[in-house]
Amino acid sequence: MAWFRCFIRGEGFPGEIVGETGPVGFYVTRFVEAPDPEAAEVAALQVLKADPKLAPPPGYTPSGQARVVFEEIEELAAEPVPAVQPGFAWHPMEG
Repeated sequence: MAWFRCFIRGEGFPGEIVGETGPVGFYVTRFVEAPDPEAAEVAALQVLKADPKLAPPPGYTPSGQARVVFEEIEELAAEPVPAVQPGFAWHPMEG
């Protein structure tokens, strides 16, 4: 098993930035251990799905617009893997 750094872009998620509610996007990096890049993508997606910061607000009806794109998946040596996963960089989406 190897460590992979997955650079991920999210688009069209329900959220709020500085008091403004609407679709938001994000960039985030996730480090996962997997046998190959394809398995790393699956593992990183599972980590994102379990993240409470991406949970929809109460009463939200999914629109089918939210998606994630894996911009880069890079195999790493174990040493540079951080003990704590980096945070999200949020941005408003053009509606």
